[in-house]
Amino acid sequence: MKKIKTILVLLTILFSTLINAQLIKVNGIRDFVIDSKTLITLDGAVIGNNTLFEIIGHGGYKIRFKVGGDVNSTISTGTLSELDFISDIKGPITNLNPLTILEQSTFSTSETNLINLASVADLNVGDLLNVSGAINEVDNSMQLSRLELDNSLSQWKLRGFARNITATDFTIGTLSINTNAVTATNCPNGFSENVFVEIKATADASYTSGNPLTTLTSIECQTPDVFQDPNNTIPVVVEGMVSEIIDLSSFRINDLVVFFDANTSFDNGEAEHVDVGTRLEIQGFLDTNTRFVNATTVRFTHHRVKFVGPIMPADITIGESITVFGKQISTVPQTRDDDSIISAGIATERQVEVRGFIDSAGAIYALRIKDKGTPDNADTKLRGNITAINQPLIELNGITIDATSSIFEIGTGTVDITTFFSMIQIGMQLSIENASFDNNTNILSLGKLELVEQELEDDPDDFNKSNSIPVTKEIIGHGGVGLATVTRIEVIELIFSSDFE
Repeated sequence: MKKIKTILVLLTILFSTLINAQLIKVNGIRDFVIDSKTLITLDGAVIGNNTLFEIIGHGGYKIRFKVGGDVNSTISTGTLSELDFISDIKGPITNLNPLTILEQSTFSTSETNLINLASVADLNVGDLLNVSGAINEVDNSMQLSRLELDNSLSQWKLRGFARNITATDFTIGTLSINTNAVTATNCPNGFSENVFVEIKATADASYTSGNPLTTLTSIECQTPDVFQDPNNTIPVVVEGMVSEIIDLSSFRINDLVVFFDANTSFDNGEAEHVDVGTRLEIQGFLDTNTRFVNATTVRFTHHRVKFVGPIMPADITIGESITVFGKQISTVPQTRDDDSIISAGIATERQVEVRGFIDSAGAIYALRIKDKGTPDNADTKLRGNITAINQPLIELNGITIDATSSIFEIGTGTVDITTFFSMIQIGMQLSIENASFDNNTNILSLGKLELVEQELEDDPDDFNKSNSIPVTKEIIGHGGVGLATVTRIEVIELIFSSDFE
């Protein structure tokens, strides 16, 4: 009888502790538990469960987090010990094309969560927004994951890289800021060029674009990425934009140097697609002293696309878009226009290469555009997602390929057309090279078709199963850290998955 009472007491304690636990999904593929011990903050201020569910809305908040000692090697599960929701900008729209908030150029995709707003097209200059997203170190432009219309804001805020620092002024992006006699805090190396800061200012209804911000109230130096946790090697997930290509096996994202090798898995793209301004999620192991990350997986947050083909002068809308193979590809603030094709246009037909990404609604965005010289319809290329299959026809991103006379490759070997079509599905990623393009029909033919990615859904636990990953119980016991985007939160009843079931 005494034993039964003890079990009942344990069950009561366990139920009261865990019944209110939440499961938070991160980047769509990682499931972490928030329990009664998780320290939850919004922009540094502690919040409770009621506020937690209010601010989540439909997801999209940037978060910085710590996972406890139960984190697994792929950082896909575990219990959060700390969780900080981050707003990157709170302030007025200063331009609509591109959407510019407190003088910071931004853009949204179909994945951007809109709060108190049906469409970005409904916004007006002067509207006040609260946004989160990935920040590009080069110019402080952003790709938005969350956009909330909030015209009640009484305080403005901006996170980014401080530059052009003088005794009285500095800039973040193209915003000029008067220091207003405010002293920067939490700056171990001083308020110096390119330091990452968070500034706050009193809302100024009279502010107009192009003028300095004069109502500054605070400057705080911060880390642009994960929580600091010295003297450890721990699992890490970090999301952000590539700011520098260091060499053929390393690059920088936020203030971390990322190393990759033959054992690193690439998802939604290949190593050749890593470029300045590309948004990635890095999974691996962080040396918290050196800030070096050994990447086990590099995941592109959107599927990669590549176009190589002829264009006419009429295929360019200056400063906005380029049309290749009949598909419009829009520019974003991070687009690199190496040969001034978008900014200046072309006088005669040219061959171009466009690299970029596609969102879940099928909109295509350019990250890099190059002039490839004399137009050649017999030497064209395309990479993208399968959107339709009707042997011998395939559509990539809505562009038709007649594969009747193509060469087919899967893995390291060639296969026949029947085998190839039996193995492909809508949503898989293909590339075609050395293809011929017909201007009259907008159809690609001939060439070599290669299945470049078979996975239809991302799953961190499917990667690196055969690779050697330096995971030990000691490393896992230290927990993990991350910077990512919230997909959703849901209440779970962990009691039903316990040993008392």
